[in-house]
Amino acid sequence: MTISMTNKIYTISGETKYPWLTQPDTQFNSDGVYHTKLIVNQDKAQEHIKVINDVISKEIAKQHQLTPDNTKPVNRAPLPYKVLEDGTVEFNIKMKASGINSKTKQPFTQSPRIVDDQLNEFPKEKNIFGGSIVKINYEPIGYNVASTGIGCTLRLKGIQVVKLVENSVATQGFTVIEDNELESLV
Repeated sequence: MTISMTNKIYTISGETKYPWLTQPDTQFNSDGVYHTKLIVNQDKAQEHIKVINDVISKEIAKQHQLTPDNTKPVNRAPLPYKVLEDGTVEFNIKMKASGINSKTKQPFTQSPRIVDDQLNEFPKEKNIFGGSIVKINYEPIGYNVASTGIGCTLRLKGIQVVKLVENSVATQGFTVIEDNELESLV
C-alpha cells in the first residue's frame, strides 16, 4: 500500500449531509471517524474535481513506472465524489478520530478544529446537523491499495460553520404543547 500526501490544503464550501463533525461516528469503525457528505454547486465543484483527478493521475503514473511491462488496466477505487441528478456534486470528506500512526507506530487521537462564522471556537456541546452551510479545509491524499485500487481520499482538516442548522429532525411537524391543550390530546 502506498499513500501520497499532497501537503496542500484546499477549501470547499457547501451544505452538509449526514454530518459527524463534532463527535466521531463509531457505527462501522470503533476507532471513530469524523465525516460528512458535502453538497456543492456544480460550477464551484469543478476545481475540486480537477484536483482529485490530478492526484489519481499521479498515482496511476507511479504505478506505470513501477510495472512498465504490465498491460493490464489499473484497478481504480471509487471516487470521493459523485454528480447528483440535480447537477450538484456530493463530496465525501473524512478524518480518522484515532488509530495507530503507520510510520511511528504510536497511537493517536484527533478531531477537526471547528470555528463559527466569526472565527470563534465552535461550542463543543452544539451539534452540526444536515443542511448546515460550512467551509471545509481538506487535503487530497492519493493511495494505491491492492484490494481497493488507485484512488484519492479527502482528509478533513478544519471546518468553519457559516450557517448552523440544529435539531432539524426532532421537531418535524410538531408544535409546542401548552398545558391547556393536554386534556384534548388524551
